[in-house]
Amino acid sequence: MIAIKMRFLAGRFHATPWGHHVNEGVVEYPPSLWRFLRSLVATFHRTAPENVDEPSLRRILDALADAPEFHLPSASVAHTRHYDQANKGVKFFDTFVSLNPQDEIIWLWRDAELGETDRENLAKLLRNLGTFGRSESWCEAELLEDFAKESNSKPVSNGEFKRGKEIIRLLLPNEKGENLLETLKIETATMRKQKQLEPNGSRRVTYERDSNILTPRRISPRRKTESKRITVARFALSSSVLPLITGTMPFSETVRFEISRNRAGNSFSTAFIGKEWNEDLQKWQPLKGHQHAHFLATDEDRDGRLDHLTIYAPCEFNSDDLAALGQIRLVKRLKNLPSTKLVLIGLGNTEDFPAIPIFKKSKIWRSAAPFSLPNFPNRGGGKPPRPKDLPEAQLIKELESRGLPEPTRIDRIDGYETEKRPQMRWLEFHAERLRKEMHGKGLYGFEIEFEREVEGPIAIGFGCHFGLGLFLPIT
Repeated sequence: MIAIKMRFLAGRFHATPWGHHVNEGVVEYPPSLWRFLRSLVATFHRTAPENVDEPSLRRILDALADAPEFHLPSASVAHTRHYDQANKGVKFFDTFVSLNPQDEIIWLWRDAELGETDRENLAKLLRNLGTFGRSESWCEAELLEDFAKESNSKPVSNGEFKRGKEIIRLLLPNEKGENLLETLKIETATMRKQKQLEPNGSRRVTYERDSNILTPRRISPRRKTESKRITVARFALSSSVLPLITGTMPFSETVRFEISRNRAGNSFSTAFIGKEWNEDLQKWQPLKGHQHAHFLATDEDRDGRLDHLTIYAPCEFNSDDLAALGQIRLVKRLKNLPSTKLVLIGLGNTEDFPAIPIFKKSKIWRSAAPFSLPNFPNRGGGKPPRPKDLPEAQLIKELESRGLPEPTRIDRIDGYETEKRPQMRWLEFHAERLRKEMHGKGLYGFEIEFEREVEGPIAIGFGCHFGLGLFLPIT
């Protein structure tokens, strides 16, 4: 007996049956043996598993050439719709079988036998399979030693159709021996040139399957007895040309705009908009204490370009916020600059990301983006040692508003230091909101030291919710 189990890691099996057009919305379930044997041949040539030679491959194909039985898990049919803009906007359907990623399709040949070496070689081919059907049908396949369950899909014998069953026609090989491998290797493009509809050496076999095997079903979400507060969303950035760190503020604002567009309907987001509903006054009011989302873009390899984005909202993201965060994929930048891809790599709270620099503890912190003054530095005068409204005094006031202690040392620095390019001066940073009338009153950078370790993030001053005024720990 030969038994093979197969799982689809993304829960999708994409395969249009032979002879059908993609827009017919027909799926192949169970899969055809012809497709499976061609996949084994492709895997043999593509991955060249160790010690698997062509004679062994031929013996494996011969052993599997007879019609298998199947044990099929319940599934459903789903589709997505696409438009081919390169071909006059032609619409096509991508129909697929939707399965639970943990469910297994079992292929079963009850009377087939293979020698020990050929079984080992078949196991190697299955481990290297990777995909089955279209390239996005990621799979894992494994050779089983035994399988005791009853099959629920098998060839129809003598035209006997059972109650509660439906039929499907599958493509199988019609021959064994020398010609089988050669016929499986014939390319589809070659057949099209020859105007050939059916592959040489193939046959159609009628299979039966449970009539409700592809019934649509609704899966109730798993209810958690204790919900976890989600305050942090972590993204990796990818682009042909990543944004310079000097463009932190416009990039972060664009991300906020894209995420807000992804929210369901017209629902209002306290985390992203920074306002909460006042029941007494019956109106929206600004959220106090900087509890709404901070979009903190960082250059963590110190090459002068942004490579990560951490969105931190002390007020907590709600379910609509999380759905919007999960949907963002691409940010189109201004002035025809290359778009930036966002890859969500984690959700949680600050305790779940101890390795991220902005959440660490340290005595010494250094500006990673300029501190944009809330007020003009020359207004008012004042007396030493804290002249009113000078940059250092505004820095101390902002730290106090975040519940942080007054630094024991404050040193001005000229710009952002990188490992691969000259120093980037603070005046090179974009400091205006996308609405041009909103901007700070001057840009400064500091290295500050506290008497004891303090925990980040530290983002203060004008534009602190879009990356300005960000400090990183010096350890």
